[in-house]
Amino acid sequence: MFLQNTLVLMALTCADAFTFAPTTRLSSSVAFTQQESIASARQYSRLYAEESEEAEAPAEDAAAPAAAADDILNSPAFLKRKIDVLKSDIAAVEEKIGAANTVYEENKTEWGPQIENLRKEYSNISDRLAKAAEAGQAVATKEIATKLLAVLDNYDRAFQSVTPDTDEEKEIEAAYKAVHAKIISTFGELGINEVKTVGIEFDYEYHSAVMTRPDEDHEEGIVCEELAKGWCTEDGELIRVAMVVVAA
Repeated sequence: MFLQNTLVLMALTCADAFTFAPTTRLSSSVAFTQQESIASARQYSRLYAEESEEAEAPAEDAAAPAAAADDILNSPAFLKRKIDVLKSDIAAVEEKIGAANTVYEENKTEWGPQIENLRKEYSNISDRLAKAAEAGQAVATKEIATKLLAVLDNYDRAFQSVTPDTDEEKEIEAAYKAVHAKIISTFGELGINEVKTVGIEFDYEYHSAVMTRPDEDHEEGIVCEELAKGWCTEDGELIRVAMVVVAA
């Protein structure tokens, strides 16, 4: 902008000199006007340079504080002070940890045996409850099996006494046998098994001898016939003894 103003002034000065100066003094007036224009241009150039320097100065002044602050943060004295503060904080935390550990050890000495006794008692209670649950389940299973045995006995007596003749009677018998087989299968799932009888030695715990008789196929003391099935659990607990005939 200042350079444009200088050029405009120079042009106006030269125009005035050519327009109003007498012809006889044209050379000297032109020379004077040129000197004046040069002086004005120098003056405006100097002012423009000074103003440009003044415009750039604030940017340098704004950058100076940031550089100074960065130098302070990276100075050895500041870093050393920062390390000292961190060491002090670490020491304070370690002191708190030590105090907490001391309290923990004191409480452990005082309450440790009692806590251990409570843990043992809790374990014993859990074991007793688990055993009680198992025993209750076994008792419930035996009760259900005992009630269903009467139904099975009726089925067995019916199959032994009734002989189907017609196709319709055979279909009815097949349906009853399917129900009977389902009950036996359910007993197996519950862990209830039949007591072995025919062909094994008489056992007072699982067998009840209704009678004895001579039998050519079995030796003396061997069960030769089963009159009513006996039942027991998987672990050998008797639910009902088997009614048998023993060879004499």
